[in-house]
Amino acid sequence: MSDVRASGGELDGAAQLLASARARVAAAMADLALPEAFRLSDRQRITVTHLLRRLVGDVEDELRSALAAHLGSETHEPLRAALSSATVPIAGPVLEGGGGFADPDLFALLLRRAEEHRLARSAPEHRLLTELAGDADGEVAAAAMSLLVADSRRFDAFHEPLVAGGDLPAEVAHGLAWTVAAALRTYLVSRHGVAPAEADEAVTAAAGAWLRGYDEGAGSDSLARRLALRLQEAGRLDDGLLARAVAEGAVPLFLAGLSLRAGLDLPSLWELLADAGRGPALVLRAAGVGREAAASILLSLAEREEAVAGQLDLWEALDPETAQHHVLLWRLDPAYRSAVARLAA
Repeated sequence: MSDVRASGGELDGAAQLLASARARVAAAMADLALPEAFRLSDRQRITVTHLLRRLVGDVEDELRSALAAHLGSETHEPLRAALSSATVPIAGPVLEGGGGFADPDLFALLLRRAEEHRLARSAPEHRLLTELAGDADGEVAAAAMSLLVADSRRFDAFHEPLVAGGDLPAEVAHGLAWTVAAALRTYLVSRHGVAPAEADEAVTAAAGAWLRGYDEGAGSDSLARRLALRLQEAGRLDDGLLARAVAEGAVPLFLAGLSLRAGLDLPSLWELLADAGRGPALVLRAAGVGREAAASILLSLAEREEAVAGQLDLWEALDPETAQHHVLLWRLDPAYRSAVARLAA
């Protein structure tokens, strides 16, 4: 049994089927071997998959549009038609087949976005940002309005979560753009016979143009930090505001405020909060959050209420100075932390 490549030549179809069957079994074994604490829930898996596909699709659409304009000669007319077609997937299948995604920072962000969406959906009301947008402090009001507008772009027409423009840190956006560009190059060369050098020139021009227009400062994280800084300057970044922010699903503001209070950058803060055991209690104690607010925040964050009692017990057993010592590692250089984690694994 054999298949024929679109660009000519034969593939060994039987061998491919055999390899696919073995790969499915290996993937199932790897999934079942994961400890329960590390295994994604069905909700997380579905949401992260949705976010990744939409994100790749958005970047791909931008690069494809630029490529179609760049490859303007008549000899490229079939390719231009494929690039302009909304029904022809290109980068996604190439990347899925080749394991093209290997950026842990990207997946950490997608997991956080999935949890933000869970918290936002479970919130009974969402009034805080609207109230801050009408605040008597003009800087607070302007920052809150910008955050409200940015948050509105983080959902599709069916209110499913998206990663909006600017939400990716610059280094993650850089890696994603070049990954998608490499997938498009593979397609140009293998499916349409474009000369490798010509493909390189076209895709790098398209990706470079997209990156030059990318603005990390327009994302919800940056805008939330701006609002949190103004609230901190005004002496208003208190326990009550943090507890209310997470309870009402204003998660970017909650994270920005807590990161300022705890002296942690956002990725480090989320590593601690995402821990199902000690992390949330440690960071809340280190941030000087009081017992009542800590209990409220832990309850808002938890998927299972029964986990909150143990975390609150840990909060009570710690004094702020000890908690500061525990989170010190997360304040140090990321490369150092990565090396420590590898050696401890």
